[in-house]
Amino acid sequence: MNTYMRVSSLLIMIFAWAGILKTVLAQEPFQSSGTGISSVRVTPAVKAVNRALPWVVNIGTQQVLRVNDPFDLFFNQFFNPHYQRQEVVTKFFPLGSGVIVDPAGLVITNYHVVQRAGSIEVRLWNGKSYPAVLVGYDQPNDLCLLRLEGEFAGAEGLTAASFARSEDLLLGETVISIGNPFGLEHSVSLGVLSAFNRSLSEGNVSFSDIIQTDAAINPGNSGGPLINLDGDLIGINLAIRQDAQGIGFAIPLARIELFLSYWLRPEHFSNAYLGLQPGEMLTPGSRNGLCLPTLLEGSPLSKAGLAQGDELVAVNGRLVTRHVDFGRAVWRMKAAERVEFTLAGGRKVRVEVERMPDVMLIKTRLGISVQKLTPALRQAMGFAEEISGLAISELIPQDMFSMQQNLWRDILKRGDIIVEVGGKPIPEPRILAELLSETHSGQAIRMIVISINQSRRTYQPLAVDVTLN
Repeated sequence: MNTYMRVSSLLIMIFAWAGILKTVLAQEPFQSSGTGISSVRVTPAVKAVNRALPWVVNIGTQQVLRVNDPFDLFFNQFFNPHYQRQEVVTKFFPLGSGVIVDPAGLVITNYHVVQRAGSIEVRLWNGKSYPAVLVGYDQPNDLCLLRLEGEFAGAEGLTAASFARSEDLLLGETVISIGNPFGLEHSVSLGVLSAFNRSLSEGNVSFSDIIQTDAAINPGNSGGPLINLDGDLIGINLAIRQDAQGIGFAIPLARIELFLSYWLRPEHFSNAYLGLQPGEMLTPGSRNGLCLPTLLEGSPLSKAGLAQGDELVAVNGRLVTRHVDFGRAVWRMKAAERVEFTLAGGRKVRVEVERMPDVMLIKTRLGISVQKLTPALRQAMGFAEEISGLAISELIPQDMFSMQQNLWRDILKRGDIIVEVGGKPIPEPRILAELLSETHSGQAIRMIVISINQSRRTYQPLAVDVTLN
């Protein structure tokens, strides 16, 4: 009997150890640099960070420095006491962080990060660097959109951020900040979500829905992501309070999506358009899609049979359940391209993207209407015959024209004459539209204007640096 009990106990122990071993072996080991790491160390925070790192970038600018040549002393002493040779070097100067929001090379960051940068360079997690251009910005919300210069398709495609749901925030949940504080690239800090819907004002920036966290957010973290333990983006870090100790802030995802829903449209990147009313957003539908807003009359969407309220569930086979999905599907479209929209009921509609009419293109980029300076108008205004250009007939109100605050528009007024844009004479609207068709939002261009003082009947030529919408 004793022998039987000992054997039974031994068998139980063997089976128990076998079960434990099976469980351990079933767990997928975390790999780092080809070396297996104990799964005990692979916490949810570690998994979240590794998921997010590929879409976190370092943003900086290139500074040209002059460095004394080590042989200066030799040359000065023996050849020419007035001779001084200097070596010109280029140094990367870190400004902040950013988040890749589209695999084709779009990055979102804080506007204050790049506001004063003469040039912008973006460094990826893998060490590659790309120059970037400003596409659009929203100063009151301190957000801007950058586009990397390069082709990012196929194997060269980038990894874009995954977005959480804007309403899916838990007070006290673990959150992670990733960025480049003080130039220390891709630094990670851990904390909790301390509060949401905080009010915060600093300079021209004012929020009533800011996220508060105790994760370290220092200068250089600005523009980088705040993520949850799923590795999803929940906010953009905002290093705005210099006196904050153990308190950090982040712009909430709802504002980020609103910003992207405005800028991720083809008319901001080319001369193509679909026909969405400027400033109007798609709204959530009843079948997990997005409903179309008011459409422009005679636009490609209208001519294809689509109407306000139609619910889209896919674009070219890609599901669209939120604004960023729709933006990622349409922003790269070009004129003459065909796109397939799938509606909630299963109906599919093919739409041909069109080139913006000249009048619309001028309004979209500059927020103005113009007319040719005819001989009769030239004579009435007292101009010499050799003066040619376009008279500004309308200035569209700023809030109807663009999210970005364009100070240059305060210089222009109705009746001013545009004589040159980008170094080229502009004798008629068609020439201006052709020039603008090769531009994109955020691009800077110089405009020569004859400003008219009606009361004093005086004329003043002005050089106006314009940021296109």
